[in-house]
Amino acid sequence: MTRTRSRGTLLVAAMLLAAGCTSRTTGAPAPQASSPPAVTPPADMLPDPDGVLPTRSTAADPAAAATATRFVARWARPDLPAAQWRADVRPYAVPGYADLLDTVDPANVPATRVTTPGRVVTATPDRAEVDVGTDAGVLRVVCVSDGQRWLVATLGMPEVARR
Repeated sequence: MTRTRSRGTLLVAAMLLAAGCTSRTTGAPAPQASSPPAVTPPADMLPDPDGVLPTRSTAADPAAAATATRFVARWARPDLPAAQWRADVRPYAVPGYADLLDTVDPANVPATRVTTPGRVVTATPDRAEVDVGTDAGVLRVVCVSDGQRWLVATLGMPEVARR
């Protein structure tokens, strides 16, 4: 029992030291909180729309814009029966997004046609954000490369359009 209690006490003390905590009984000052230094990305870096990491913009692969446009053209058909709509959009989507699309009722899709073809907004070799115009507004399509082709990972309204 004493041996177990001693191990437990040592474990707690080690955890406190690792976390930077000190005991007031030792007279040691408590650590001061400090904020991390501000990091300014290089001028050629664009902010990631998710706000996680900056992405370096590279030359856009026109195939990403073509995939986004084809996907939106098939997505923007709310008059189709659900089974046909899903069969038409699934081949253009990554598996996880295709599964999510299976839950969509196409009657709730606000667009009925593409009005302007896809325009790549930012790109890396394996990710591209493409704006596609529809009769319901501009859609931001995020495409990812699987090494052989571009697939749609998500679709939404661009941040600037939501303001």
